[in-house]
Amino acid sequence: MPNSAEERLEGDWTRVGKSERYPPKFLHGTDPPMKGLTLERLQTDFKTKSKVWRNSTCRQELLAILDKQQPDTGWQLQEVVCLATNSFSRDNFQARQRSMMQWVAFFDIVQHLQTRQEGSIALFAQEPNYTALDKQFLQSLDVRVLDADHNSEYAVGLGEAKQHSLASSFVFEAFMDLGVEAVGDLLGGDPVLYIGSSVERWREKPQRSGVASSARRSTAGIATDGGRNDDDDGEGGVARSVAGFTGTRKSYRMPRFEEDPNIFDGLLIYWKEDG
Repeated sequence: MPNSAEERLEGDWTRVGKSERYPPKFLHGTDPPMKGLTLERLQTDFKTKSKVWRNSTCRQELLAILDKQQPDTGWQLQEVVCLATNSFSRDNFQARQRSMMQWVAFFDIVQHLQTRQEGSIALFAQEPNYTALDKQFLQSLDVRVLDADHNSEYAVGLGEAKQHSLASSFVFEAFMDLGVEAVGDLLGGDPVLYIGSSVERWREKPQRSGVASSARRSTAGIATDGGRNDDDDGEGGVARSVAGFTGTRKSYRMPRFEEDPNIFDGLLIYWKEDG
C-alpha cells in the first residue's frame, strides 16, 4: 500500500513525494483545477521560469555534460517523451510550481539538443492528471499529448508512451516509481538518453525485496540459461533488465539546482555508450 510519500495512480504508476517541503502530487479529483487560471497565465509562468532555468548553473552544467557525452554520430534523436510532470494548472500551488519548472527544464534540454542535429525531433508528453488547460498549453508548444487512460490497448505499463520509448528517443521521467510492466516498457525500448529516477530506484530495490541475487547474476550465468528463471516476468526479470540497461550506459547525477534543490534532486542522467 502507498504510504504518505506515495500516491497510487491509474494502471502501473506510483508517484513518489520528494520531501515535506513539496507534498506528494495529488490524485485526480482531490486537487481540482485552479479557478480563473488561463492559457495566457500559464504561458507567462512558463516564460518566467524559463528565464530562471536558463540563468542557472544547473542548466549550464547539464548541457555541458550532454554536449561532452554526445556520441560521435550525434544523439540522432527522432522523438522525446516527458512522463509524469503532473498538472501545471491544479489548485495545489507548490506541486504546480514544481511541475512547471520540471517541464521548463525538459523543454529547454530538447531545444538545445535540436540545435545539435539536422533532423527534427517530435515532442510527446503523458500524464494522467493533465487538465484540458494543460493539454491546450502543451499543444501551443507543438507537443503531442499521449493517452494516459490505459485503455484496452494499453492495459498496463507505460500506456501509449511505450511506442515512443525507442533507441532513437530521449525519455524524461521525474520521480515516478514505475511498476514492473512500466519499467519493462521503458527499458525495452532502449532509449539512447534517459533522465529520471525509476532506474536508480529499481537498482536499489532488489536488495530490499530479496531478489538481489537475480540482479547480480553474471553475464555468463545469464547466457547459460538463456537469461530466464522463474521470475523473468516479475521483479527478478526487471532487476536483470535494469542491470543490462545500466551496464551499457554511463550515468551522472543531475547537477544541483541551487534555486530550489528539491525539484531535481534524485534524478540521474543515463546515456548509451558508443559501440
